[in-house]
Amino acid sequence: MNWQRGLIIELHLGIFADTERQKKKAGLDPMTNLRRLIEAYIRTKITNRSNYLAEIAYSGPGHLEAASVSIFFEPIRLEEQHGFVEFDVTIDPDDYSYDYSKLYYCSNPEENFSEERAICFKLRQRRTPETVRLVIPTACSLSAYLRMRLDLLPYTGGHVLSSSARLVNANCDDELSRKAKLILQKEWVRAEVLQSEAACRTTLPHYPESLSLELTAGCNLTCSHCSSHGDAAEHELNIRRPSFNLDMLDRLAHELFPHLTMVNLVGRGEPMMVPDQLWNRLAEHLDRYHVLMTCVTNGYFLRRRLTEKVLPLVDTITVSIDGATEDVFAQNRGNGRLSVVLDNVKYFNDLRHKLPLARRPRLGFSWTLKRNNIHEFPEFIRLIKRFDPTLLYVRHLFVFREKDQEQSLLGQPDLTNRYLREAYALLEGSGIKLDVPPLMK
Repeated sequence: MNWQRGLIIELHLGIFADTERQKKKAGLDPMTNLRRLIEAYIRTKITNRSNYLAEIAYSGPGHLEAASVSIFFEPIRLEEQHGFVEFDVTIDPDDYSYDYSKLYYCSNPEENFSEERAICFKLRQRRTPETVRLVIPTACSLSAYLRMRLDLLPYTGGHVLSSSARLVNANCDDELSRKAKLILQKEWVRAEVLQSEAACRTTLPHYPESLSLELTAGCNLTCSHCSSHGDAAEHELNIRRPSFNLDMLDRLAHELFPHLTMVNLVGRGEPMMVPDQLWNRLAEHLDRYHVLMTCVTNGYFLRRRLTEKVLPLVDTITVSIDGATEDVFAQNRGNGRLSVVLDNVKYFNDLRHKLPLARRPRLGFSWTLKRNNIHEFPEFIRLIKRFDPTLLYVRHLFVFREKDQEQSLLGQPDLTNRYLREAYALLEGSGIKLDVPPLMK
């Protein structure tokens, strides 16, 4: 194969034809077929060396498919004005497990590519071209040498397209450059967090990589086992507390969000039961500073809060459901209605399947094991499997008040294990990530 200078593509699985008919028509041995398909589907081109590193394009009736596609660029001699490297890329992962892409770099010819010299970045859409700009690492700028490997789908298979990799001047001060600096800062924070944890630092030279934020202490439900709303007096106290201050959110976001990877919406109340202005402002800050959010919710406000515009900002939504029938659900969820929650979950699930996001927002469920709902736990598993959840959290009742003692299952191992075994059998092979208690002894 006559590869042009400047680019090598390493295929770890191979190439497939679009239809069985095309496969039969090819009639070639695997290596000959692979070579001819690569030659038909890929062309490489180097244009204007001072501005472009390489260009790749795919053509023909089939697609490239690989568990890992690594794009290797020929070493680049950097000049003083070069501050960024830029790629136009498109990805179409085989599934929705995509988390991020990687650019590996070396600052001298003797170095090998390694995880210690990698920049992680997230692509938002699938089958949609995106321009990614990254800051050229300091070590490469100092040595004036840059060698790169681009892994767009490092942990999953799929189709990738990359073209027009360019060097960009350091004085370029547009939105892409601002985002590139954010990516670099977040990468540094994540690395420092690992070092701080390993060294058990007590004084930290960095901001955190994630933040847990309580937007409100109020809630629309009075779940009987809740520490903040299971008692009438506690509920009245918390429902009267003001929501998070808007000006404080602005100050917090401008100082902290540039360093964050994740914001976790948790606390005493229902995170989505806040004024529209506060929710919209939070979404604006998450989008501006490229931060994802997780949220533990009772599910009542999913349809109102999770719009098509907000969904790309979502990492995980976890919905609490403590009953598989209307009656038991109402007993445990403060007279809430199971049908309303399930209808809202269906809305969220349909939307996350509809939008062409590179990484589908995760859906999780949580369940508190109680004497009045243990018999419904297997049915709950059957109920949630229709929504293709990613996560399941199950906990025994934490007794906050004397009146809750009668609902505890700690003295009922036989009853508990009977239904846990049935439910856990239903979960086998489901692919759902489990955080559940073991059988009782």
